Amino acid sequence: MVGIALASRTLLLAELLGNTVFATATNSSEACEDTPGWTNGYTACNNYVPVDPDCHKDGVVCHFYKAHPSFCEKGMKDPWMNCCTCGGGSSFNGQRPTQPPAPKVKMPSVLDWLPGIHSMEKQMGKMKATMDQKLKPFEKGMHEVYAGLRQPDFNAPPELEGNPMTQVNLVVFFIILLVTIATSLGYLLEVECDRLSQPQARSPFWASAMLIASYVLLVPGLTQVIFSFNIVVNVLGHRIDVQPEKGHVACTETITGLVELLNRTGSRTGAVLIVLYAVVVPILKLLLLALGEAFRYSSARGCVMISRTCILVVQSISKWACPDMFAYILLVHLVRLLDNGSLILTAAKLDIGFSCFSVFCVCSTISSLGIRLPELPNSSARTPWCSPSMLRRVTTVLCVAFVILFGVGLFLPCMALRIDERQLYPPNGSVPYSAKPLVESLAIPELLKADISIFSCTSWLLREIGGEANSLFAFAMFGFCVIVLTAADVLLLALSAWRLGEVEGPCRFYSWAKMVRKLAMLDVSIMGVYVITFCMGIYKKQGIVVSTREGLPVLIAAEVMHTLIYWLVSGTVEAHEAAATEQKLYEYKVADTEEGSPKKLDFCCHVNQFLSRARQMGVR
Repeated sequence: MVGIALASRTLLLAELLGNTVFATATNSSEACEDTPGWTNGYTACNNYVPVDPDCHKDGVVCHFYKAHPSFCEKGMKDPWMNCCTCGGGSSFNGQRPTQPPAPKVKMPSVLDWLPGIHSMEKQMGKMKATMDQKLKPFEKGMHEVYAGLRQPDFNAPPELEGNPMTQVNLVVFFIILLVTIATSLGYLLEVECDRLSQPQARSPFWASAMLIASYVLLVPGLTQVIFSFNIVVNVLGHRIDVQPEKGHVACTETITGLVELLNRTGSRTGAVLIVLYAVVVPILKLLLLALGEAFRYSSARGCVMISRTCILVVQSISKWACPDMFAYILLVHLVRLLDNGSLILTAAKLDIGFSCFSVFCVCSTISSLGIRLPELPNSSARTPWCSPSMLRRVTTVLCVAFVILFGVGLFLPCMALRIDERQLYPPNGSVPYSAKPLVESLAIPELLKADISIFSCTSWLLREIGGEANSLFAFAMFGFCVIVLTAADVLLLALSAWRLGEVEGPCRFYSWAKMVRKLAMLDVSIMGVYVITFCMGIYKKQGIVVSTREGLPVLIAAEVMHTLIYWLVSGTVEAHEAAATEQKLYEYKVADTEEGSPKKLDFCCHVNQFLSRARQMGVR
């Protein structure tokens, strides 16, 4: 009886335990449900065509993992904690699922009895192991790509610092309006003064007004942001910021800040060049203009000569405040050339500081040319450097050399930007060294190179005028001042040489050539390339290298031809014009003597008489 009772109790306990286990399993199965509203955050699935039905605006939902359970182990935002298919949801047991290896089944084969089959299998196994070892970096790289694609900022455009482009365009509009209003008011005042009194040998009011307006813009030009650029490399799923200033959103500089940075990092040459052209030259121009105006009305010939020399120096050096501007234009264009839309993303812009400083450079140069030179009562004749026929032959040869060199130099690269691929690997970048073969197979080192020529830069600026107002200033400086005016000056000098000796009177071609030369800026742009290479030398340790290319020596040779043509033509033409002036003075003196005037005439009176007649004839 005791045995029967014990057996019945055991059966009852087993039945109860079985029902409990079954109920627990049933309840657990019924209670498991996915986390409500969960997505894995992979928003890039919306870019696929057609769009996966399991892809929502915030990523892929749990239903995706039912069709693709292999993704449970490596999914984003821990699907094994949220999706029942992956072992998660309300029944998550706290363990990340793993994929068990596929079972290996050895099937008997007839080949097992063939002689040498085992040694062949062993050799094939070694080959497979070697191939697996070689493919391991590529497999790791693919895993890195997958990890990077899941990042929310993947393929996002680079960010820039400084002022928004709409604000920059608005400031450019007000700058142009300011200079236009100031110059127009000065011109109207000039016209009114000429109407009320006789014209005087003073500087015109429009030139003075434009000069004052340009110097008002100098202060913001030195203190506001000049440029900002950013370079991002998307390689193997890693988003790497390649820029010299680590920890900053972008490389953003003002002129004063760049000088301080250059001085702090040991690049004294670059700092001295920027201070020389951006600060010393503008201050020197003001001092020389003040000295020239102070001695303009002096009765002493020496003082008048000092005044004339000061103004001539200002007119000659005025354009030499511009090399920095050419340097910044070329740098921004180089950075933009690196962009290829997928692997390398770049952004660069010229900011308000560039707008103010470039307007100062151009307007101060033009206004200095408008300042009249004080006239000297007499001057000694100069000896011509060569005869007119010799001048024409030599000038023709030099002009042909200039055309060839200038044409070739415009299309050859004059400046280059190189980014060292070591920036992608630790400690600077996050791409593992094991993935280097895959990086090289994508030709990324070649994509981190950019070359620029003056012609390509000018073409790019012409296309950018519609959306970026600063491109208008940059195009005016490169397309007009560097290319058009340099070629026009050589043409005018050639015409001056061929006209000499054939037509009497002063040569207007030469007068125009002297003015155009002071606005032609090929020499200034060449110096700008050297300035930016010196300045960017501080970033060489960070793997960003800016260097000159083969086009620059060709452009230097073209500018040497230009300078030789100018000095040869000017020395000969001015000497012939001075001789012609003395001859006319002598003729006037003889004519006055024959009409009954005293034989001993006051030379200054005849000079004034000749100058008055020359103005009536249109002689300048």
